[in-house]
Amino acid sequence: MVKKKGFWIGVVLVALLIVGGYFAYNQFYQPTQVVAEEAPLQTAVSRLGDITISATGAGTVVAASEVALTFPTAGVLETLNVRVGEDVAAGDVLATLRDTDAQQALANAQLQLQQAAFATDPTATEAGVSLSDISVEQARLSLEVAQSALDDLLNWEPDADEIAKAEADLAAANASFSAAAGSESASSNSVTIQQINLDQAQRSLEDAQAAYNTAYDVGREWEFGIKRMAEALEDERDAADRNLLKAQENLQIAQANLNSAASGVNYSSSASARSNVLNAEQALAAAQTGPEADEIETAEIAVRQAELALQQALINQQTDALSLAEAQLSLEAAEQTVTDTILTAPMTGTIMSIAANVGENVSTSEFITLADLETPLLEVYLDESDMNMVGLDYAVEVVFDALPDETFAGVVVQVDPQLVNESGITAVRALVQLNSFAKPQTLPVGMNATVEVIGGQATNAVIVPVEALRELSPDEYAVFVMENGEPKLRMVEVGIMDFSFAQILSGLEAGEEVTTGIVQTQ
Repeated sequence: MVKKKGFWIGVVLVALLIVGGYFAYNQFYQPTQVVAEEAPLQTAVSRLGDITISATGAGTVVAASEVALTFPTAGVLETLNVRVGEDVAAGDVLATLRDTDAQQALANAQLQLQQAAFATDPTATEAGVSLSDISVEQARLSLEVAQSALDDLLNWEPDADEIAKAEADLAAANASFSAAAGSESASSNSVTIQQINLDQAQRSLEDAQAAYNTAYDVGREWEFGIKRMAEALEDERDAADRNLLKAQENLQIAQANLNSAASGVNYSSSASARSNVLNAEQALAAAQTGPEADEIETAEIAVRQAELALQQALINQQTDALSLAEAQLSLEAAEQTVTDTILTAPMTGTIMSIAANVGENVSTSEFITLADLETPLLEVYLDESDMNMVGLDYAVEVVFDALPDETFAGVVVQVDPQLVNESGITAVRALVQLNSFAKPQTLPVGMNATVEVIGGQATNAVIVPVEALRELSPDEYAVFVMENGEPKLRMVEVGIMDFSFAQILSGLEAGEEVTTGIVQTQ
């Protein structure tokens, strides 16, 4: 048993009285007077022995760990593979729910994922390219074509060879036209005269066109840098514009006059020749003047439309990627739903309880309780006054109520940092693990035992009766050692002690005689 506070207060008070009285006697009375009769001092001999201090508590077998297993979703119990008391290993399938709907949802999710993959995952197609990639590439190519056409218009420059060819084509067309007109109306002076006028108008147009080309020659742009020359060039260009327009109008008038003069004559051949002339004129004008504003505007609109089409294709590609991610999440959720219909053991242990049978509806509340009973573990309660007697790794002796003739050894593996109230008594709660339990069966949960926690133990140690100790201050002790028949005070280091004996760690050897006061000790 362990020492109690009230007992030690009394021991300390007695020790102080003895020490004080003994010193007072030596200092004041012994030199001056003779004692008629002295009280005999009681002594004891220090010796080697064993000493153990412990605290007793009540213990109950508990599972090393216990988990309540539930299905994440409610359903009908399809299979039950275990029974109460059966041992299972981690990963064993304990029970399953009916999964028809879950399997159907999984199949649908797999199909949706495959469809989404075709749109955006190149690895999902035999061609190695996704539909969204094709759309983006097509839009990109269309933009490049439109941009190239616009660039050609914006960067247009007169081509002398092209102009020369157009002029030659126009001359040939005019010659063909003249030949056709001459053969068809050789006898018609009016047609001849009008043709001459047409030719003159054509030459005037050519002269005007040449003057126009000279005025708008890009090599003369530098003249705009000199004010005088810039004004002259502007005037020259204005005149060229007017003369060209006038020559074109005169040509049209001459052509109209010719048409009027040739009315009633068969102009089938000349009409075709005239059409060729007009085409040649248009080609020459295009070669000389370049693209018009509306043509450039149309090309710019085409570029903008191609840019928007590319942006739309890119947005669709991103949308397809999101759809693929969503389909992947849906598949994972469907797979988890199927997994949730299977209940597996998270650890090795013993089935403690089962809450339903096959065919019954199972909710998400506790269904199976699984506990680890392989490691014998006891829940122990000690009186709070014995708190200093229990700590981690302290040795324990256990006697079960059902096995009173056997003592089992164990060790403290946990001490709660907070006191508990058990049956109205404040107590220390600890967990004890048995070193071994050599029985064919495991210890039943709830089995009661008496537990002795070894707070301290010393073997073959120097021990003295507790009455021999003189506590001079907290945790500082001395003893009176008999030397030549006289008691001499000596400091000692004290280890553990019970109600009867104390362990001396240093300051005293076995066989030395110490005083125990005036009370005889055993």
